[in-house]
Amino acid sequence: MNDFNQLSKPKEFWEYFKKISEIPRCSGNEDPIRAYIKKEAEKFGFKTIIDKAGNLLVKIPSNTKNATQIILQSHFDMVCEKSSNIVHDFTKDPLKLKEIEVNGQEWITAEGTTLGADNGVGLAYSLALMKLIYQNKLNLQNLAITLLFTVNEEEGLIGAFQVSPDILDVNYLINLDCMDAETIVIGSVGGMYSTIQIRVKRIPIDELTTNLLPIKISIKGLLGGHSGLDIDKGRANAIKLLARILRAINKNFDVYLESISGGKSFNAIPREAFAILYIQKEEFSEIVSLLKIVQDDLNTEYNGVESQIKIKSEKLNKSEISNMVITNDLQIKILNVLYLLPHGPISRHPNLEDLIYTSTNLASINTKKSKLKIEMLHRSFNLQCNSQTAEKVSALLDLPELNVKIKNVGGYGVWEPNFNEKLLSIAKKVYKEINNEEPQIKAMHAGLECGAFKVKAPDLQMITIGPTILACHSPDEKLNVPSVEKFWNFLITLLNQL
Repeated sequence: MNDFNQLSKPKEFWEYFKKISEIPRCSGNEDPIRAYIKKEAEKFGFKTIIDKAGNLLVKIPSNTKNATQIILQSHFDMVCEKSSNIVHDFTKDPLKLKEIEVNGQEWITAEGTTLGADNGVGLAYSLALMKLIYQNKLNLQNLAITLLFTVNEEEGLIGAFQVSPDILDVNYLINLDCMDAETIVIGSVGGMYSTIQIRVKRIPIDELTTNLLPIKISIKGLLGGHSGLDIDKGRANAIKLLARILRAINKNFDVYLESISGGKSFNAIPREAFAILYIQKEEFSEIVSLLKIVQDDLNTEYNGVESQIKIKSEKLNKSEISNMVITNDLQIKILNVLYLLPHGPISRHPNLEDLIYTSTNLASINTKKSKLKIEMLHRSFNLQCNSQTAEKVSALLDLPELNVKIKNVGGYGVWEPNFNEKLLSIAKKVYKEINNEEPQIKAMHAGLECGAFKVKAPDLQMITIGPTILACHSPDEKLNVPSVEKFWNFLITLLNQL
């Protein structure tokens, strides 16, 4: 779409949002977007600093003595997910933005890919703020503002953890990574990553029988979503469903597993997964019939939650795939482990209503020649609970006597809610004055960079705010157009008040 200026105010937001959507910025590939923002800031005459981690700071000074010092913070990177039928190279292709209408409201989404509103909105608001201050259309002289842009948030708050404590020696920090224009976030969970590697033994299919047919079984069409914010919505995990399907097939037929793959990101609930296996040629139609039964069962089980579950089976050419399959005893153990590995909410918060306290996401699986790699992300408001989840996973993997290596990394970033801070009080007052309603005050079952900052600056007062975004980390991600202006009015009024 071309006419971004007509969507809502401020037009500068949409100009920048469109521009950054043309710049590749998957996690670990933030150089182009950092260079662009740095160039813009220096064009406006603002000092820029790049720290050793690659984080960018833009200094907007004040001429006022004893000015309030504030950080506005967002992250460069986005989760790069696409539908399997979409051809898109995230290393070079611009996102294809389009306007849609949902329930009478305008939304912006991308064609077949994630939109990157998480956290592209933070980048666009910060750029708009720079430009309007430079043009003297905004007067915030009582504030000494640091715009902080961090790298690699989506893969573990990497940049945030390397921010110097000296940078955080300010009065307030506002993180622009909230997904709801009606909410002020004051807390977030900590996370722990588990990487599991299972040693794989293989044999050639020629040693088994020659009457084998390679097939591919896929599961697609799931909603997926954010592995923290959407973990309590009852959505299906493609890896778990595929494990269930394969286990049912393995119990009823002679099959030989070649590989299994699914999921891409720790931060996303897997939407798609597939397995390649060899079956007896004459049993193909029976397996297809079994898959139809499973399809009906899943449609019933997820009725009202998942409406597009699709199980697909297709014949393959032997020349296209390896003739080495996993040994039968190991195959049984792997399928049982995948069937039993936890996914989803584990406990609810004891004090805050409708908030998950601890969860885990079975995020991805990938098969190599000699190993099977599984990745999980555990989240909790108590780091010890994450450790317990990881220990339970380890105990489960001990049972079948697998040759397995487990690496647990994390234990980071719990941001405990504090309802009595001055920044929150001012933000609540401003929100009510301009919207004539109370904001929702929440903690999030997601890892926010504020958790990393809290470790370095325990007394720093912080909030997380932003416009409304739905289905982030999935190709259904969309940004609510009216909320863009609503949030901008809130942010600018809040800055003036501070």
